[in-house]
Amino acid sequence: MTQYVLKQEINPQHDDVQKLGSGIMEYASQQRGHKPIEFFAVFVRDANNEIRGGCSFCNLYGCLYVDQLWLEESLRGKGYGTQLMQEAEKVGKEQGCTFATVNTMDWEALDFYKKLGYEVEFERRGFLKDSVFYFLRKELYAS
Repeated sequence: MTQYVLKQEINPQHDDVQKLGSGIMEYASQQRGHKPIEFFAVFVRDANNEIRGGCSFCNLYGCLYVDQLWLEESLRGKGYGTQLMQEAEKVGKEQGCTFATVNTMDWEALDFYKKLGYEVEFERRGFLKDSVFYFLRKELYAS
């Protein structure tokens, strides 16, 4: 009989975590006929090709899910964040996504996302230091 062991890992290897995602996508394919989730990123790079910011996102079964958006402090407020989100939304529409989602904490970029047309779908309280988590949504109406 095969014996299994649970093992906690701090900062696990990317490939190990990807194994979980691959299993979930295979199950989604079996259950609903979904295609594998496609992952994308857009980066802001300097003249030395160093990443100074970017946005990662995926087509999560017809939803553009914006996972991460980050810019170095010196690039904030200069339109790069808006450009990154616009590019993500463009890809989402091309992929047939009908809506987009993003999340943020109250001390991060709530007003920025609202300015781009995202609306708070729900909020969650109880995080450390009274932080509030917001989950936002925007209709895309794929072309």
